Amino acid sequence: MKDNIKVGFFDSDKKFEKRYHCFFKDKELKCIGKDIENIANICKLNLENKLYNDYLKFQYLYENGGLLIEGDFEFISSLENFFTNEFFIAFNDVQSISTNLIWVKNKKNKLIKSILDEIEKNEYDNITDIFSKLLDQDLRHNFNGLIKFDGNNLIYPYDYFYPIDYEKQGKTFSDNTKALYYNKNAKVPGKIKSKMGVLRKVGPSSYQYFLSMLSTVRNSVGYKKYLLTQDIKKHFNVKEDPNIDKTLEVLDEYIKINHKKQGKSLPIEYIIIHNPRWLGVTSATKELFENLLPLEEVYLDSNVERIVNKIIDTGVSQVIFSAFDYGWDKIAIKLKEKNKNIKIKSFWHGSHSQVIEKINWETNVMVIELHKKGIIDVMGTCKESMVNFYKAQGYRAAFIKNTVNFTDEINARLKQAKKKNDGNINVGLYSAGTDWRKNTYNQVMATSLFDNAVLELVPLRYEVQATAAKNGLKTVGSTSHIKREELLVKMAENDINIYVTFSECAPMLPIESMEAGTICLTGNNHHYFNGTKLYDFLVVEREDDVIAIYEKMKQALEHKDEILDLYKEWKQEYDKTSIESVKEFLRM
Repeated sequence: MKDNIKVGFFDSDKKFEKRYHCFFKDKELKCIGKDIENIANICKLNLENKLYNDYLKFQYLYENGGLLIEGDFEFISSLENFFTNEFFIAFNDVQSISTNLIWVKNKKNKLIKSILDEIEKNEYDNITDIFSKLLDQDLRHNFNGLIKFDGNNLIYPYDYFYPIDYEKQGKTFSDNTKALYYNKNAKVPGKIKSKMGVLRKVGPSSYQYFLSMLSTVRNSVGYKKYLLTQDIKKHFNVKEDPNIDKTLEVLDEYIKINHKKQGKSLPIEYIIIHNPRWLGVTSATKELFENLLPLEEVYLDSNVERIVNKIIDTGVSQVIFSAFDYGWDKIAIKLKEKNKNIKIKSFWHGSHSQVIEKINWETNVMVIELHKKGIIDVMGTCKESMVNFYKAQGYRAAFIKNTVNFTDEINARLKQAKKKNDGNINVGLYSAGTDWRKNTYNQVMATSLFDNAVLELVPLRYEVQATAAKNGLKTVGSTSHIKREELLVKMAENDINIYVTFSECAPMLPIESMEAGTICLTGNNHHYFNGTKLYDFLVVEREDDVIAIYEKMKQALEHKDEILDLYKEWKQEYDKTSIESVKEFLRM
């Protein structure tokens, strides 16, 4: 028996028409192509109006009500609950409403009449702008939060009816997916086709669980594949390791310098090895030490031998490893074999929480084992609690205090930077990854509690943008990482920067922000500001508490001038202790 719900479709391929007859078998189904043509024949709207075609569809709905389908949809889940709404439509992507699927429960609907009236004004480029006007909010930056207005009228996110990622914006299927819209002018990528196959077989409710399980398996296989690749390179790679020549060239320069200085002044006493691809580690190393030696992972024993021989030729008395990469253990062992008097030290930048990250943790365990064997003489770290732990274990450990000191060139650029002063609270959230350590989402939620905040994110991830938009927070930023100098200028332009992370040792970013003249909140996981008033102003003790972050932000903004004055005093004294910590480490 047919119910009284009308379903009208047009401009659909024959195979989809057959599917509509099957899916809507208990509805009043009709091809409305002729009806749309009849409306067009009597329509007095100017053909130059950009919304002329939308006008015809809304006019049909105003006269008839029901569900209007334009084009090709594959319905995979019941719409019965949706028909209780007075009206619904949906986003096609992150910022555009589509008129390919529209439901109006009753004809002569007031909302539809308002839409028709707005189109007749010929003042709009798209239907999204009309809904923005009627709802008095900018829907072009909605990022697909469900919008309910005027009783039971709804605008659904894209994942309900338009989840296929033709736009390459990161769209995906979800538990909410009810239909798949096929764009006749775009090809469905092969990878998405395979996902659609899974969606059809397991259904929307099981799809996300299936993907999470698949992701777990993929990560496990990927990790094993990575280790296998390293092993193959170690044993079978007959080519030169990349960038080894550059490392050797730097060592040659140190050899020349030491030969010139012999007998005249003190030669270079140490070199410190770092991986130049690890930007944070490299930056922290440059701030504290001289005589840097860039070196990536080393697989070939022949290259280990070449590097060790060059280091011996420099005549240095100490070799320090800043962080630790694959193959560096062989260099340390070989150095001790060739020169028992050479001191080998490590500078670890991680924390014990990284035990869950297999690759990072393995290298830390490698350092500990080398220390137990007497290869590494001193283990340095910039996390005070780790030093205390290692000392309690009987290891020889050193506490190295990270700091930041800008070059004259950077300081000149920062002097030209000005606060945005646009009436908003401008907040910066940088190194804003979506892994657990960065605590990004809690910081986004906290910022959203300010009425007039604008949050700048680098990198600007779609998931974070969507979360912010659903909480009424405007976001700006870059989708990719940017150069340090540019980032510092951005920091300087904000009212406040936030870096309330779950796991850091001695994060550079908060100090960089304060040096750039902008206050910065941090998490309770480093030694900065201990025993000072700055700790009360800037350190959030409960990083997973959104309200705690918000309250600390609000307090800091109210006292930012006082905070910056206190910081200048603190930094002068702190830098003295930082310099001394490095000297003590080198003396050990």
